[in-house]
Amino acid sequence: MKTTTVLLTMMGMLPLMAGAEDQKDEAIKGWGMARNPAGDCGFSVKDGKLTITVPGSDKAHDLSAELENLTAPRVLQPLIGDFRIQVKVEGEFQPGGESTQEGRTGYTGAGLVIFADSRNYVRIERASLETGGTRGPRPYINFEIRVDGQLKNIGSTGDTPTLAGKPTWLRIERKGREVFGSMSQDGVTWTPGNSKVLESPSWTTNTVLAGVAAISTSKKTFTPVYSELTITQAPPAGKPGEAVPGAPAAPAAPAVPK
Repeated sequence: MKTTTVLLTMMGMLPLMAGAEDQKDEAIKGWGMARNPAGDCGFSVKDGKLTITVPGSDKAHDLSAELENLTAPRVLQPLIGDFRIQVKVEGEFQPGGESTQEGRTGYTGAGLVIFADSRNYVRIERASLETGGTRGPRPYINFEIRVDGQLKNIGSTGDTPTLAGKPTWLRIERKGREVFGSMSQDGVTWTPGNSKVLESPSWTTNTVLAGVAAISTSKKTFTPVYSELTITQAPPAGKPGEAVPGAPAAPAAPAVPK
């Protein structure tokens, strides 16, 4: 099926995933709408690169519906139908020994996320997890799905280990009721992860919210840098082989409970 790659563009003000009711969304040209539920994170763009600053604090900036915590900063926009979204992630991933999320070890992750709603979403991240002992944090690719608010197919440091300190490209591809994730550390050779089945009826809508997110349960400041953000939008249904000119039209965002 023929597709065309386009740069993601702004698509107007959207209601984004759960957070303080008075929290205002920030438009970031070329990336989407920034959401800062905790109210203490920052977003900046320079030379086409987006930096998200997550401060070191006593509270987690997580994206875990099963823990009732969706405070991670993210930048999202609506996409329709089947698509592929890709981004390059750089930065320092050193979560430290203390975790701000009870019952979990220190974690920092930055990558892509797609939402059907606040209880059904898929994450793929360049990540680093503290495992204790003298080894220090373990770098890996974390590829997870939440189904009706529950964590399913949890990511593991043994699934896709990575080389610390190297830039990492991440990709999510939606094909109907399946999502495929993959990673590369040179932008050329890609390693796939196990696909995720979109089980919830929430995914039957043709519109999702997709973009980048930064997750941290660290007491250290975390500043991942994102660049080369692109999508490949599949042709509309019923028009096989026809390329889609420009960015996808802005559909209505999914209804999301506060």
